[in-house]
Amino acid sequence: MATTTNSILVEQNDLGIVLDDALQASPETLNALYAAHHNYVLWVCRRFFRRPEDAEDAAAEVFLKLRAVLRQKNDSRPFRPWISQVAVRHCLDKLRKQRREKAACVEGMEVTNLPDGSVKSPLAQVLLKEEHRRVRILLRRLPDYYRVPLVLRYYKHMSYAEIAQKLNRQLPAIKVIIFRAKCRLRRHLMESPS
Repeated sequence: MATTTNSILVEQNDLGIVLDDALQASPETLNALYAAHHNYVLWVCRRFFRRPEDAEDAAAEVFLKLRAVLRQKNDSRPFRPWISQVAVRHCLDKLRKQRREKAACVEGMEVTNLPDGSVKSPLAQVLLKEEHRRVRILLRRLPDYYRVPLVLRYYKHMSYAEIAQKLNRQLPAIKVIIFRAKCRLRRHLMESPS
């Protein structure tokens, strides 16, 4: 019932009380902001990314970032243009990071001297199998809360909507859980010895 009240406040652009609650990190208020503005933020993110999964991840990241950047909001400015600007900046930062990572991998190498990657060498196949084994081991160490959605998404190739239906959860919650699970798995991969 509190979420419904907060949603009505958000929809009416009466954000003074809602933003004060959000600054206190009230989960109900953040959920109301998410419910009211997720489709719009997703639409903004889709303008930057070709793959729908990348846009969905970016939109979820914007709302994860919202608690930290909400303190910077100017009260005189309407909320929707402000969150749009936050989403645009986040998407641009993400694209720049991808471009830097790609440039760092290719920098200093001539493309003509690169080996043909379409056929993997036996050593590359062994190393890839070893990396997959490491991922599976670390995946097993994750709590079920994170492991099950990841397995359904990346091993069973289910969509976010199918996972939400199978686990009887809301779609935005599944997106956030999968994002957090990927972050946790990535952190474990970096920390664990090869």
